[in-house]
Amino acid sequence: MLPTKPEGYVSIIGMRLLNPIIILVETLNSLDPKGPNEVQASEFENGYSASIIILSVLLIESFTNRAQYVRGDKKLLSPLSFVKDIYSTSGFLEQLEELFVLRDAIAHNHIWDAEFYWDEKLAMKLVSAEPRDEYSGDSKFKKVRDLESRTTRILKLNLFPSRICRSDAVIVLKKTVEFLLFLEKQNNNYVYLSPQIVKYKGNIVKFIDVVNDL
Repeated sequence: MLPTKPEGYVSIIGMRLLNPIIILVETLNSLDPKGPNEVQASEFENGYSASIIILSVLLIESFTNRAQYVRGDKKLLSPLSFVKDIYSTSGFLEQLEELFVLRDAIAHNHIWDAEFYWDEKLAMKLVSAEPRDEYSGDSKFKKVRDLESRTTRILKLNLFPSRICRSDAVIVLKKTVEFLLFLEKQNNNYVYLSPQIVKYKGNIVKFIDVVNDL
């Protein structure tokens, strides 16, 4: 007989992203990624890395929303505003800001104007690259970018979209896990990441263990 008493349910999908992230990680690693040249990473490395980054930042958004719901906050804040208001001394704000800027660079495909040439070994060599501000994000982007390296200032994440690569995905994923474990420590009703398991290389393992070993 089915139970007839209603039960509570909250539509948070964050945990359902763990296995897709790990599938992307496993596939990316199997492609033997080489990292970018001065202009771009390979098509596959760039695409899989960007996908991992997007889903990782969505984890942060999902669980900061849940945290505010559990707290009973009357107004939903953006993840960065939530961290700034509630955990301003945690040390995460500026790093998370860089993660969200990178997410935006991918999701909104920020536009840079660049020039390059092929050298005698048929390698792509960058001459110049400048972001088109009208197509390249908001004040956060201008705050975190280092135009000389075309990366973020703290975590050194590639902001030139075609150069996004495995190392960027690993940094974002590790920083995401670090922040979510911090949030779990505050209250595991916000997020309970530490025991979550995934399938990786045919084995059932903890999500955080896979990420720690990257």
